[in-house]
Amino acid sequence: MLGRIAIDLTKDGNHIRRLDTTLRLAKKHEAEVVGVYPRPEPTEYLRGNNLMPPEVSKMVSSQLAEERTEMHELFKKRTQEAGVKATWREPQGFAEEVLAIHARYCDLLVMSQSEKQTASMRSSPAETVITTAGRPILMVPFIGEINPVGKRILFCWDRGRRAARALADAGPILQQAKDLVVLTIDENRELAKKQDLHDDDFNAYCATRGYPQPKFIRQISDHTSIGTLILNDATDQGCDMVVMGAYNRSRTREWVLGGTSRTLLDSMTVPILFSH
Repeated sequence: MLGRIAIDLTKDGNHIRRLDTTLRLAKKHEAEVVGVYPRPEPTEYLRGNNLMPPEVSKMVSSQLAEERTEMHELFKKRTQEAGVKATWREPQGFAEEVLAIHARYCDLLVMSQSEKQTASMRSSPAETVITTAGRPILMVPFIGEINPVGKRILFCWDRGRRAARALADAGPILQQAKDLVVLTIDENRELAKKQDLHDDDFNAYCATRGYPQPKFIRQISDHTSIGTLILNDATDQGCDMVVMGAYNRSRTREWVLGGTSRTLLDSMTVPILFSH
């Protein structure tokens, strides 16, 4: 069971869907919800080496205060209606830093896909949190229905370290799931045979952890991107959540996600739990 779930309460075009998803999980797991409303540092309002003019600074501060009050009231109202224990936090600092810090005191952090996705070599706040928090991050898509969540799960398995960690990190959710679909892509069956690995090994692990009996699907990528295959299989299998290990583009750029992870982050249609 999840004991504590953190949620990013930044006001954006997806905060209501993010809150709905969090409350569904919290009710199912009888978990406490920690609402994290990041407050910018004063230095974030610098323009070059110059401070904003006093009148502009005053206007911005007023708008932020109104937004904070609005989000706090929304959080209190929705958590009370849901009957879940709730804690409000408003740490000061860059969003990606304070969200990662608070995630470490919880079992899961809920964030969401941005409304506008742009091609860039720079990492988004979500990417930075995924690669630095040390906790699983559940990303909520901007489109699509999100009810239920975590009932039928697609798990991406490549026998790698991050996939293994994702399998453990998602344990509390997998234990409450009804169905588990295990997707492998371009699997090297000959290597698995040499390493004396069997499907029964995966089944045995799931059985000892109280996960559902896995259903295996094996795909060949051919000329199709891995991200596209994952999203297509999630749809074809009627899954309401994807669980996967998040990969970096390179070790020297630890904050930038690799191709498949970023494709999913940009094009997701169901919630994705990323573990890094």
